[in-house]
Amino acid sequence: MLTRLETLDQLVEVTQHRVPEDLTRRAAKLLARADRRLALGEQTVVALAGATGSGKSSLTNVLSRSDIAGVGVRRPTTSQTLAISFGPTNKELLDWLDVHRRHEVPAVTPGLENLVLLDLPDHDSATFSNRDEVDRLVQFVDQFVWVLDPEKYADAAVHHRYLQPLARHRDVVTVVLNKADRLSPDGLYECMSDLRRILKMDGLGDVPLLAVSAREGMGIAELETGLADVGVRKSAARARLSADITAVADEFEAACRGEVGSVPDCAVAALDDALAASAGVPEAVTAVERSFIHRGVLTTGWPPVSWIRRLRPDPLKALLPSDVTPGEERLAHPGNGPVSRARIRTGLRALADRASQGMAPGWADAVGWASSQDAEQLPQLLERALAKTDLGADENPVWWRVLRSLQWVLMAALIVGLGWLLLGFLGLPPNNSPVPWLLLAGSIVGGVVLGLCSGLLVRRGARAGARAAERRLRQAVSKVGAAHVVEPVAEELRRLREARELIGRLRK
Repeated sequence: MLTRLETLDQLVEVTQHRVPEDLTRRAAKLLARADRRLALGEQTVVALAGATGSGKSSLTNVLSRSDIAGVGVRRPTTSQTLAISFGPTNKELLDWLDVHRRHEVPAVTPGLENLVLLDLPDHDSATFSNRDEVDRLVQFVDQFVWVLDPEKYADAAVHHRYLQPLARHRDVVTVVLNKADRLSPDGLYECMSDLRRILKMDGLGDVPLLAVSAREGMGIAELETGLADVGVRKSAARARLSADITAVADEFEAACRGEVGSVPDCAVAALDDALAASAGVPEAVTAVERSFIHRGVLTTGWPPVSWIRRLRPDPLKALLPSDVTPGEERLAHPGNGPVSRARIRTGLRALADRASQGMAPGWADAVGWASSQDAEQLPQLLERALAKTDLGADENPVWWRVLRSLQWVLMAALIVGLGWLLLGFLGLPPNNSPVPWLLLAGSIVGGVVLGLCSGLLVRRGARAGARAAERRLRQAVSKVGAAHVVEPVAEELRRLREARELIGRLRK
């Protein structure tokens, strides 16, 4: 029992704010009640409950061999709960039950000395306080004896309000048909058969069912023997608490339904896409590729063409904030805009919906909250992550410098050829050699062809550089998403898994 109570205590803590608050409160009350009840000893509290005129007060008198309980003919006489102790009165127990009418009688049948018999008010009384008293004590007593009579044994009030809710407590329930002496043998058989049928519908088909007569003594010995056996075993209190725990475990199971796995990979990938789009990763990748081409053409292209290209700005510079320092590649983050924030919210919602599919509302809400708890900080977190990411934009391949040297060699040849021709035109000295023309034509053709070929190589390298930059940027984005979205959601899934394991232990 203590192990189950400890498990329930852990379950309450694990499911806090994730199951209905009413269920949490009732479980906490059950824990407090169980601790107190177990501390009050092993006396068994048996409640005689029934409707007006069912004869439970007469039955109380017969069982106690006294005339303590008042017996009425036309109206209910039990307005306050009467406690009869067959052994030494457990004052603390009755104080906890808040029962003030107390009597102590000797136990005639061995085993009854461990019993406290409660004669409850009529559950169908017109006095609300009487019904409230019954409803209150039904939550505390260890064993129930429901007293019915041939006229009102099928009354819907007792079955719907009391007996059906006790279906999970069938081990501590006995049903008695009183005034059986008023029926013929055939009538008693039909009545008992019909009552058993109704009890099966209530979920109590296997509980003890006795036919008794307080007036004639019919079935009293059998009832006393059953109560004495309960008293000797001293297990009714634990059985009642165990049934209460099982009942609340069923409710927790319904409140913790759903498949429990891990965050789907496809949902994580979709989140990474949304965060990357909101952080401007596609624009940055495009800028890196264009910047690579821009710098590559400037370095390896034919110098005259390259000088003209210098008039164009570096595409990557447009993504750098105005306060960037030299050598710092910090991207200007566009994620604070409404469109980017909307992308983030959509990505968070999609991941939460996939991860919480089929879950009870409380857990789905918890998963949703976990996914969005850092939503307001995500733009700044992404900005810092991207600022620390090396885009590789300042890495110039060695072959660029080789081609640049060749271009300047060809440029030098062009200058030599032009100078030689100019001197020839001036006649200083006169020279009819074709060499300057070959230098001039060769340097121009060679520079242009080399520039075109290097341009193709630069574009190929730009694509590879863009892919590398994209991989680094997405890794940075993925780390932010994992730490601030995926891991909190995974923690909720682990919590739900733990809750279901605890429920499984409770139901064993």
